Amino acid sequence: MVYFIYHIKALFRFGKESIMSEKRKDNKGRILRDGESQRNDGRYMFRYTDISGERKAEYSWRLVEKDPHPKGKRKDISLREKEEKIRTEAEDFISYTSGKMNLNDLFDLYYKSKIKLGHVKKRTYSNYKMLWDKHISKRRQVNIPINSLRKHHFITMYQDMQDDYVGNGNIILLGKVICAVLNYAASEDFIRKNYAKGCVKELGIRSNAREALTLEEQGVFLKYVASSSVYREYYWLFVFMIETACRASEICGLTWNDIKLNTKMIKIDHQLLHSYYEKEENHFFVDAPKTFKSNRYVPMSQRAIESIVNQKELMFRRGLIKNHTVGDYHDFVFLTSQGKLMSVNTIERLLKRIVCGYNKKEKYDSEREGRDPELLPNITPHILRHTGCTRMAESGMDQRTLQEIMGHSNLHLTMQVYNHVDISRMRSEIEKVDHLYLQHSI
Repeated sequence: MVYFIYHIKALFRFGKESIMSEKRKDNKGRILRDGESQRNDGRYMFRYTDISGERKAEYSWRLVEKDPHPKGKRKDISLREKEEKIRTEAEDFISYTSGKMNLNDLFDLYYKSKIKLGHVKKRTYSNYKMLWDKHISKRRQVNIPINSLRKHHFITMYQDMQDDYVGNGNIILLGKVICAVLNYAASEDFIRKNYAKGCVKELGIRSNAREALTLEEQGVFLKYVASSSVYREYYWLFVFMIETACRASEICGLTWNDIKLNTKMIKIDHQLLHSYYEKEENHFFVDAPKTFKSNRYVPMSQRAIESIVNQKELMFRRGLIKNHTVGDYHDFVFLTSQGKLMSVNTIERLLKRIVCGYNKKEKYDSEREGRDPELLPNITPHILRHTGCTRMAESGMDQRTLQEIMGHSNLHLTMQVYNHVDISRMRSEIEKVDHLYLQHSI
């Protein structure tokens, strides 16, 4: 930190003393400042050391703003204006060191440094950035300088997030992100202490268990989608997601070249992601699967094959065959109703609208029929994957085989599904015993 500040201060010794001590002049007889020079072609150059200690240079055909633009040369701001911009950026960095930045500034600074060092993948930053912008960036606590933030600020922020119906999983994840960026700030002496540490745990926020859909719920969900004039074209997408239990990003990135109908297999070696990276326009990019184990071949059930065949027919019938190319990949299997590339966020929004639409109709129907409503739970892409995994486990599939199909990095993740299935089976068997007792009046 001292090293950075030293460079910043040494760089900008502008003023009368530097002008008097420097005898170099331009071709108009004007005295040049430290770091300034004029090349033989008349262009001005400013050499300096940036905050990371690297030597850099800026160029311009004009020394000051009032100088005219040379004919035939590209219009640009003057050299002195560029110097002022560099000075401002350096002073901004000094204000960071005094802890005057807010949480949004710190988030960007932390992840830019992590990405530059290769410690964080672009897709990870993109996901965190999306959640941060949605749930954190506009909260009132963000406007407080980080060196003024205290424990009660974070407690209040997490309580506000609960009041705004932010999921416990997202609160826990963002709590970890906030702790990480504040630990970074403390290590750089921006702040003396990380007051966010332990706040989520103190509030007793626990992640909700991701429950698979029951067979009844799965049937109700798919039946509603198939009968809906709005959502029926996504029916085969959801069937395929459940039957293969693939990750949503893997489904989005699936191309027709990955479908091996002759061997009834799917090749999974990439995923399609939708980026919110920095301030760039939202765009798609292809990345490697989540883990090394995620590179795999997934066998297709007859139902999965049926869904693929029907999906192709649907795309031809609707004229949705589009020549989208992302990196080296093209001919994507699943597109939106407008023929656009499918993203995980698109699937999440679809599922949310479907569940909302069904539950609204079910409430109305049950009230009219004088019965209790049978509502669908919240459904996410991961719940559809978990549902497919559970159906395979319920069928008695070998644990190691299921681990390979799911692309789980370790068997413990797969065993969690089996433990849940075993509990369900035990309940089902006890209910059979109860039914037997009732039948025989024992």
